[in-house]
Amino acid sequence: MNMLNIGKSGLLASAASLNATSNNVANAMVAGYSRQQVMTSSVGGGAYGGGAGVYVDGVRRISDQYEVAQLWKTNSDVGFSKIQTSYLGQAEQVFGADGNDISKGLGLVFAAMNSAMEQPNLIAHRQGIINETKALVQRVHSINESLSSQREQINGQLGSSVKLVNTQLDIISKFNKDIRAASAIGTVPAALQDGRDAAINELASLIDIRVVEDAQGLVNISLEKGEPLIAGNTKATLSTVPDPLNPANSNISIQFGKSQFVFENSVGGSMGSLMTYRDTQLANSQTYIDELAQHLANEFNNTLALGTDLSGAAPVKNFLSVNSVNPAGSLAISSGFTPEDLALGLDGTQGDNSNLKALAALASKSLGFTSLGGAVSLGESFSSIVGALGSASRQAKADAKTNTDLHTEAKSQWASTSGVNPDEEGVNLIVYQQAYQANAKVITTAERLFQTVLNSF
Repeated sequence: MNMLNIGKSGLLASAASLNATSNNVANAMVAGYSRQQVMTSSVGGGAYGGGAGVYVDGVRRISDQYEVAQLWKTNSDVGFSKIQTSYLGQAEQVFGADGNDISKGLGLVFAAMNSAMEQPNLIAHRQGIINETKALVQRVHSINESLSSQREQINGQLGSSVKLVNTQLDIISKFNKDIRAASAIGTVPAALQDGRDAAINELASLIDIRVVEDAQGLVNISLEKGEPLIAGNTKATLSTVPDPLNPANSNISIQFGKSQFVFENSVGGSMGSLMTYRDTQLANSQTYIDELAQHLANEFNNTLALGTDLSGAAPVKNFLSVNSVNPAGSLAISSGFTPEDLALGLDGTQGDNSNLKALAALASKSLGFTSLGGAVSLGESFSSIVGALGSASRQAKADAKTNTDLHTEAKSQWASTSGVNPDEEGVNLIVYQQAYQANAKVITTAERLFQTVLNSF
């Protein structure tokens, strides 16, 4: 009987819809799961012009690729801004710490010089100048060590990120192969597409990527400037290599087939942010502290070289020693330097403080700092670098909030299309259950009618 077949087809369609809805409910809390919907069509051509039931065409994965792409893009931006906020905040704390305050240290050094003006021959006053200078040198060392620690941390993070990128590229490439195989024999399981999207999302947090899906449903992935990461059956492999211009830094090399590329710090995501911070703000901070150390050594030594020591003789030792290869790390009071060696006079007479005055005048002397883009005094230079870092840190926090808000909005847009709404699915369960029961009654009714017909003979 046609009625029996119609009821059977409705029963199967309702069961399929119940299964899909149940699966949606079960995966409602699974990150990246796209809800599924059973597609049905009417079977026409009944004997008396009516329908012949319903046909289950398949299960559709509800997904909007524009919204998915926005999710990936904003995820990259969030990854970038989080790193910027973190490291700029650390740098601001390093330079802003009371124990690292160069301006304060300089103030104490020049205060010790001024205290010695009346009695420059007293060993206690001379020792005070040396002690405060040692403390100032320690402040320089402390900042330098913190910056070096940041550099090592960043290079370590880049190495770990390279491994993560390679892992995600392996996962995405495998999903591509599985999707190609499934497509060749029928419908691609939604779980494969969800899994691939989740892997791409993880990759997007590390680097800013461009994703293009081809006619076969496979994805090709490249960096923003076009360097390929996945194309067809070929995937890239990333590795870290020392920077030939600065061996303390790690560069990232991309091997794609027989071609090789080098990452630029404009790649976005957390990796791009690490490289951007290291090669701009961190590099500038390092340049500043090195320039400061070199200026301290040059200015103090050059001024003292013009004077006479406690014995009235020309000095034979530099007050400060420094290595131009690593100024901030090597700055120190010269070995064996004593209070008597300070050349605070000019004419060799007892009590002459003429050169001490010239030394104290260095407090207001303008010196060139390429890291600051101009000439400022030693104390003003430190205030300038602290102000610049503070401004950059505040901007990074503002950018982080903006990017987080945009990512939240992108997730909301994605969820409105692809996410599971428990209330909606609950209603669907009731509807499909009632449809299932109704179709079961159709089958029961058809069976009774059939029995009635048989019993009539």
